[in-house]
Formats: sequence, structure tokens, C-alpha cells
Amino acid sequence: MLQRTIYILTLCLTCVSANAQWDSVTGTVATIGQTDEHWFSLRGRDTAFLIDGDAGQVKGTLTLSSFSPAVRPHMSANKIYAYGSFYSRGYYGDREDVVLIYDASTTIPVAEIPIPAKAAGIGHSGMISLLKDKFLGVWNITPATSFSLVNVETNEFIGEIATPGCAMIYAIRDGFIMPCGDGTIQYVELTDAGVETERTRSEVFFNPMEDAVLDYAVPAGEGWMFMSMDGLVYKVTVENGRVIVSSPWTINPESDGVADVNGVMRTNDDDWRLGGRQPFTYNDATKELFVVMHKGGGQETFEDPGSEVWAFNTRTQRRGYRLEAEEGDNFSSVQITQDADPILILSGNGGVRIYEPNSGQKLREIDVSGGLIQNLYD
Repeated sequence: MLQRTIYILTLCLTCVSANAQWDSVTGTVATIGQTDEHWFSLRGRDTAFLIDGDAGQVKGTLTLSSFSPAVRPHMSANKIYAYGSFYSRGYYGDREDVVLIYDASTTIPVAEIPIPAKAAGIGHSGMISLLKDKFLGVWNITPATSFSLVNVETNEFIGEIATPGCAMIYAIRDGFIMPCGDGTIQYVELTDAGVETERTRSEVFFNPMEDAVLDYAVPAGEGWMFMSMDGLVYKVTVENGRVIVSSPWTINPESDGVADVNGVMRTNDDDWRLGGRQPFTYNDATKELFVVMHKGGGQETFEDPGSEVWAFNTRTQRRGYRLEAEEGDNFSSVQITQDADPILILSGNGGVRIYEPNSGQKLREIDVSGGLIQNLYD
């Protein structure tokens, strides 16, 4: 049975302001205890579960809106950020969008900052980003695309910056990057006051009509790793204000007559495709890449859950092993912790599974349902 921290709280609903400490909470407030790199969050419908991956236990929960796509931990500041849209009649009526700030040790909300009612309420972790350790970026779509900027040190809304044709917010250097519909990556640089100073783009490196790059990306050292629908892997960095895109390599090569580490001869894998809500993850310390894969279908199946996870060594760009889902299970999200001795976390219709990434050995199961997996520590 799950050991969950349960909080019984009474909140004064009229005491919400951008700078208010929620001192209207009454009763006993527990703490979630010491956290480390093997802790992660699992996004449910309107809840984020905070989970100790080594213990295999849910230690706390964050109450979100039904339109909160992700959270953004900032554990060095003892805060976890999110955003959401709230409607006066539940799913309709007057709409209010806010950035939500939680005390990471108690999971209690401590502030709300109103933002324009434009925030995208579906998707993944790329819709919210911590920039320069003091600003929170929230991606908007109305369908015009932009982002709202909030100073989380002063709890103030700074402003909105238009980003036509480009999606998501991935923090890098003094700003962030975004994939764009014209086949490029855009870099936006910010001052310490949150003012845009420069905007540059990469060369065109993909054709969105033939093999689009997903708007989902994962950290990769000093840059970000992107992947196309057909399995081409790119690393994007920013150097001296220029956006640099690496030459791609493929997770789906033709047979080269060389066996993998398990002695299995590689065969052509053209009938396999990446997929899932959170299709790949990467650890820069170990240089390991893991991709959710399913068999059959075209690019329209990019969100379909997978029956396998493929493990790659990015130094050699070779697959190490294939991890099959247990009978009746599938994989929809994959995450690896970012420490030097990581755990691999998989979520699907069978709940959460924890694996040893080098061997693919299953370590434990957690009976909790959810979608997006996010590390508490970068």
C-alpha cells in the first residue's frame, strides 16, 4: 500500500495575492523529508505526485489545475513552480491564469501571480522554464504564440514577448531556445531585468513537411537534445549568440552486420517508430539515451505508447539493448535521473516502473497512475 503524506488543510480562499504567504493554513503541516537526485514528480490529472524513486513511495502531492501541463522544480530555492488556468464554473466561465509557487519541503502553495489568460494548458515540460534562476517563462498559444515572463524573486509579472511560429521554452545561457515551424531553432536572449536584447536563428536543418523535429527536448550538457519523428537525433547549443545544431545520427539504422552488447545481430528496424507522451530521455554523465518505441504506423502515430524502450550509447551512437514491456503493459513516458548513478523511470498503463539503466533490470514498481515524469533535480 502506498505510504502517502496526507495534509488536512483549511485555506482562506479570499487571502490570495501575489505576495501573500498563505498563513491562513491551519492544523499540522508535515514535511516530505530529505530529497535527492532520485526523487521525481509524476503528473496526474490535477495533481503532481512527489516520489522517492529509491523507496518507491509517494511522499507528497501538489494540487494543480486541470490545465497545468507540468511543474518546474527549483530545489536550491526550496520552491516548485507551476501554472494553471482556473474557470469559475470548473471547465467554463470566467478564466483566470496564474503562476503557482509551492514550498518544496511541505508542498503547500505560498504564492500566486496572475498572468494573461493565454497559457497553453496541454503538452509537456517545455511549456514552463526557469530562466536565469529568477524568471519563470510560461508558453502561450491563442493561437498566436508568445510567452509570459514572471519574476519569481519579487513575484511580479514582467511582461509578454511574442514568438510567432515558434514553440516551447528551453533555458540556455542568458535566455532560451525554441523550435520553429520554418525548420530552425530560435534563441532569445534576456537581460537581468527580463528584457529581450537579441533574437537569432539557426540555419534550416529539418523539413517540417517531411520529417518534423518534435517540440519536446531534453537537457544535454550545455545544450538540448531534439529528435525528429523518423528518429534523427540533434544536439542544439548556443555559442557566442549563435545557434549551433549538430549533424544528426539515427536511432533506426540499417543493419551493419555488427552484434549489439547482448550478442544480438542488428536487423533493419524501419518498421519501428518512436512514440509516447514523453518519448525519450538522456543522461549527460553516462551518455545514455532511452527512447520509447512501437512497431508500425506512420508519423501520425508519434503519440502512441510503446511496447519497447531502446537504450543507446551516444558515444558510439549504437543501441545497447531493447527493454520489452511486460505482457499487458505499455510505455508512454520515460525519464532518467541526472546524477552519475541514475535510475530509469518508465510510466504507462501498468503504473510506474523503476529500472537500472545499464542492464535494464527492473528494481521496483509503484502503483500510481500518471503521465509526465519530471526530475526534481536537473
